[in-house]
Amino acid sequence: MSSPPAPPPAKRASSDVAVRLLVAPIVLGVVLGVLWLHDHSGDARWSDTLLALFGAGAAVELVRLLRSAERPMAVLPAALLSGALAGVGLLAPDGAADRHLARTLLVAIGIVLPLVTRLKDVRPEAVGAIVASYLPWLYIGFLLSFTRELADGPDGARRLILFVLVAKASDIGGWVVGKAIGRHRMIPSVSPGKTWEGTAGGVTASVLVAVFLPGLLSLEPEQSWSLLMRVGFGVLVAAASILAGVTQSGWKRRVGVKDSSRLIPHMGGLLDMADSLLLAGPVAWAFYRWLA
Repeated sequence: MSSPPAPPPAKRASSDVAVRLLVAPIVLGVVLGVLWLHDHSGDARWSDTLLALFGAGAAVELVRLLRSAERPMAVLPAALLSGALAGVGLLAPDGAADRHLARTLLVAIGIVLPLVTRLKDVRPEAVGAIVASYLPWLYIGFLLSFTRELADGPDGARRLILFVLVAKASDIGGWVVGKAIGRHRMIPSVSPGKTWEGTAGGVTASVLVAVFLPGLLSLEPEQSWSLLMRVGFGVLVAAASILAGVTQSGWKRRVGVKDSSRLIPHMGGLLDMADSLLLAGPVAWAFYRWLA
């Protein structure tokens, strides 16, 4: 018996748009709900747990992508290390200095562990396997861990909400504007769907959120920022988010897949949802640390 014919491209595209419009607000609402629980209870473990789960799950997806590119590696160490780094606040909740120490120790463990477990393997191929094993927890767990540095203090949860919405605004604005008027492709060899018009729309959306949201969230320090500082924060976070998205597209293009997993139809997996935060977190933390 023959299989039913595939739907035409226009119908598939329409279905993709419908699913995104339905599912994306639900996913974002769950994330914001967890951050609200953090703000309401004053307990950062809500945010720490969310970061740990995203870090571990995204690392599993990246390991599977690398396996498809014939880079065999163990899932469990990558997931545990990435989850521990992303959720470093669960290990050291009492201050930035303790978290930096925990982060350093976890990185040291991640570097030494593959060397020890492959101590007797002196084949040239072992070098590539050892180096590849560093990627999931460095690219995901280590980078995501800096998002936690925004969460300290009584306004920490609302600061995380500001950061997440500024970062994701670049995704949402870029997608909407790109679908509507996108004509000039940005890097077609890596991400055919990204356009310069969409990029401009994404940056604009992030800037608007950065300018107006601090007042709505009653964030005291951020409300005192000048307009130039708010615009600068929006532009920097948007640029980092877009670069992270292009980087993620590059990984998927190299291994020949469209999404990091099939967790959510038409939207992909945890890595697809969290990719924009990976570089935006360190950039936002640096902005607060050195400029704000």
